This record gives sequence, C-alpha cells and structure tokens, in this order.
Amino acid sequence: MDKKRRNKKFSKTIKVDLQNKPTLHTITAPITTQEHCGILTKKFQFLPEHGNGYFEYTSFDGLQVGFFDVSLKKDLSIYGSYTINVLELSFLIDGEQIIKIDGKSNDLIYESQESYLVYISKISGTIQYHKNKHLKEIKIRMDPDFIKKHRLDIESGIQEKYALENLEKNFTKPLCNKTQEILAELLTDTRQGLLKRLFLESKVLELLSLQLDIKNNSKTDTSTPDNLIKKLYEVQFIISSDLTIQYSLNELARMVGLNDFMLKKEFKRVFNTTIFEYALNLRMTKAKKLLKHSKKPIYEISELVGYKNSTHFTAAFKKIEGITPKNYRQKDLESIK
Repeated sequence: MDKKRRNKKFSKTIKVDLQNKPTLHTITAPITTQEHCGILTKKFQFLPEHGNGYFEYTSFDGLQVGFFDVSLKKDLSIYGSYTINVLELSFLIDGEQIIKIDGKSNDLIYESQESYLVYISKISGTIQYHKNKHLKEIKIRMDPDFIKKHRLDIESGIQEKYALENLEKNFTKPLCNKTQEILAELLTDTRQGLLKRLFLESKVLELLSLQLDIKNNSKTDTSTPDNLIKKLYEVQFIISSDLTIQYSLNELARMVGLNDFMLKKEFKRVFNTTIFEYALNLRMTKAKKLLKHSKKPIYEISELVGYKNSTHFTAAFKKIEGITPKNYRQKDLESIK
C-alpha cells in the first residue's frame, strides 16, 4: 500500500453522518493542509458559534496523531462511526467527556488528567462535551498496518485485551509524570518532514509502552479514590513542569484542592517518597545533567533548579552528592580525558 493510500485510509475512519447528527467536520472549517515526506497534516478551526480553538491531525504509515485545543460555547454531542479497526490511545489533559456507544447501555465517563487505550472494531456512537469547559486532548489512532508492523497483535494480544466491548467502568488511567513529560514534548514540537515522522513514531511507541506497563503492572490501591490519585499525579506534574519554582506544601494543596495534611500523607503513601524528597531528586538530577552537558555557570544552574542563592544550591548539592557542584563538574571532565 503506497503512502497516499495509507493517509486516505485514515481520512475515512470517521464517517460523516448527515441525519441531523453533528460531526467533527460539521462544526469545524479547514484552515491548512500540508503534505511533506509522506506526512499529511490538516488543521481545522472550530466555527465561532461552537467554540474558540482548533483541531489538528498528522497521519502517515497507519498512524494518526490528533490534537484538540478548544473552549466550547455550547454543549455538544458529536457523532462518529469507525469503518476500519483501530487501536486508539487518548490523553485528556483538560476537560470532560461522556462517551456513548451505540448498542451499549452504560456511558463511559472520561475526565481531565486521564488516559485510555482501546481496540475499536467498527462501532458508532457519540461523545458529549460540556460548554464553558476547556478541552485539550491528544488522540492517537493506529490502524492494522501499524499494529502488525510493531508486532503488537502478537506480543501484546492487543485485540483481545483492549477490545472496546470488554471495557470495564474503570477503563481510564491517571496520567503519570513521565506520560505528561512526553505529551508536553508533542505539544511543543516544531519538527518538519522526516524528523517529524521519526519523532512522532518514537513518542507514540513510548507512550504506548508506558500505557501497557501501567495496565500490566498496575497495583491500584482500592482504598484511594480515583479523584485523589489524579490530584497526586497533578502535584507531580506541577513540580516537574517548572523546577525554577519551589512550591510550598500549602501552595500545592491549594492548587489541587486538597488540605495540607491529606496531600502530605497520601503523596508519601502512594509514591513512597515525600513531596520535598521528590522535588529535591528532580532538582539534583537536572543539576547534574546541566553540570555534565552544558557550560552554564553554577549560579545560573542554581536558578534553573529553583535556588535563588547559589550558596544554598551548593550546600544542598553537596549534602546529596557528597561533593560540590564545581568539583562534580571537574571530576566529570577529568574522567572524559
């Protein structure tokens, strides 16, 4: 199958239904279309009466990566139907969805900071979105060619394990810290052409690996409500997303809507480390990378990892590593020689 036929195949995945059922294509207008190195990229603007924002997807070789970023002005129920079998991996960074599948009585609730992995075989249904709620989602679809290429059907038993009809009520998983880092990379990437292809495929496989690992090795504590788990992962993301800021326990608790005691206790219980230890480990790891792989002065590195005073940074680094940042850098240089 040539590249153009593969890209067209994905464009037919979602059928447009004209019987008074809104579809994604009826509430958006195309802005740009680009094709380069076998990659097809299309961007759509939401119609003003429906919302402010865009939907964009890039597809090649049986893989489609879609990005949604929109603030809706009205409640919407979007209809769609799949005409080919696909493996779908979704990450809801912000927003809420109610998924209604034709022929199934139970609705599926999908909330902010969650993800899911499902194998979809020729189904139809609707996804409901609420007005005045920001929607930010990365949705990845892999067709049978992509699944076969990476032997997912053989090694992981994808079709049986993740079949949509076998979904349980708790089919979603919270976004872990590593997953959020990869999603941030996808959202900020500016590569083009071949580099874009290699980057997207590698990141999709990395996300898929993490999702399969979470599913296979999940040790969910049934005594911890799902909503609390999501808030704990959100704290991890807040800390790791900007290490120049040293948040207090009170600030973090307020940002995720927990009290100080609950946050401190549950974070330690779930992640087996304190918030302070978690943040300190991230800071020292980043500091060591900068000392090894950059020529930035130590005072600048101290600011980048959240220390306004380089003396405080040096003291903290020496306490953890047993050596000053200056000596750590010199020792690394000597080992290279």
